[in-house]
Amino acid sequence: MRIALFLGIPLVLLSAACTYDNGDARRITDPSNDCPNNPAQPIQTWIDVDAKVEIHPGQGAGVFIEYAAGGHWTVRTACDTAAVKDAAPCGWDILFTPEDNRSIKNVVPYDLESSTDSVGVYPRDPRSYQLIAETGSDLDGVTFDTEPQSGLSVDAFLDGVCARPYFFWVGDGAAHTGSPSNPLQLIPTPE
Repeated sequence: MRIALFLGIPLVLLSAACTYDNGDARRITDPSNDCPNNPAQPIQTWIDVDAKVEIHPGQGAGVFIEYAAGGHWTVRTACDTAAVKDAAPCGWDILFTPEDNRSIKNVVPYDLESSTDSVGVYPRDPRSYQLIAETGSDLDGVTFDTEPQSGLSVDAFLDGVCARPYFFWVGDGAAHTGSPSNPLQLIPTPE
């Protein structure tokens, strides 16, 4: 069992402050594998502009989502390899889809290992990007841009299982742990 970061890692609000693909773009899980008690429609929630989430690599599993003014998104993954004895790396499979037929651009990988990780266009939907990452004691992730104030749908699985408990973001001035739905639709607060 994975430990989500909200069990011991504080989330902190801080003020503002090309793709990589190893050719292995695939969906690790069956997308029809619903999350238990998942709502029929994705839940929309706010994500605060320029709010940061503090992450401690290796101390807990999580998908950390941040939005910066101008349409700049950062999504990083962490695992509990240092917090749990003999923990295996976390196998993340995450899809990002912008709302209303908008597009994702300027995709830049963050600390991906070429043998296990990839980010690229999701073959079943050319508007979506997919991050596949085997995260150990480091952080893996991606940054990308959408049109400013565009919402983003995030669909995540951890080791082939619905990752609803492992979402972290800041919205309405509060740190959020766990998602009310998978996918989750994040709408930036007004800039």
